[in-house]
Amino acid sequence: MKFKKIVMATAIIMSSSAAMADEVKTGLSGAGEAGYSNTTGNTVSESLFAGIKLDYLQADYKVKGLIEANNKKESGVQTAERYVGDFQADVFFSDNQKMYGFGQARWENDRFADIDLSSYYFGGVGYNYFNQKNIVLTVEAGLGYQNVNYMTAKDFDQGVSKLYANFEYAINANVRFLQDVTEYYGSEQAKFESNTGVKVKLADSLSMKASYKYRHNSDPAAGKKNEDTETLLSVMYDF
Repeated sequence: MKFKKIVMATAIIMSSSAAMADEVKTGLSGAGEAGYSNTTGNTVSESLFAGIKLDYLQADYKVKGLIEANNKKESGVQTAERYVGDFQADVFFSDNQKMYGFGQARWENDRFADIDLSSYYFGGVGYNYFNQKNIVLTVEAGLGYQNVNYMTAKDFDQGVSKLYANFEYAINANVRFLQDVTEYYGSEQAKFESNTGVKVKLADSLSMKASYKYRHNSDPAAGKKNEDTETLLSVMYDF
């Protein structure tokens, strides 16, 4: 009887593991969003925001990209202009896709923070503690290089470290809480970014998202503020 119970328990565990593996969908996925943005800090404006995120997943690697744009003109005068591009490639160390190594490149242009182009290049490791439909928890740590070209201030470059954490939790079938934080640290400059949001499902692929972005720069260009905030209300389409 004891042997039968062990066999049955083993079978249940194996079938559960197989079911979880089947839930991992390979191929291309992503989301596009557009909506209203209210910013404070170096840019005090109400403007339009747009972004697109793409992921391509296979059994042993994942490639992901992100583009964000915030732009507005009033009476021919630019009042908001910021662009972000991010590309990352992950290589999984095992079939369960928990631990991985990554390479990342990130670019930012922020006219009102005097940033013509800020470039980051990283290599590091990450770990997926949870990667399920109702909960996600991922952490990353890496080392890399940053180059900052200012519009008027003196340019600089530095070695940097990166710490990142992403948490998602499905409150119910239609409401999802989102939180990620990133710290970039170097001897010349350190940056901290936090993104907090709530996503409400409206239809199969359509959602409404309310979010708050906070950015802190330890050593901004002369005459610029070290804190920026952005409050967003957008419509998202997942595919």
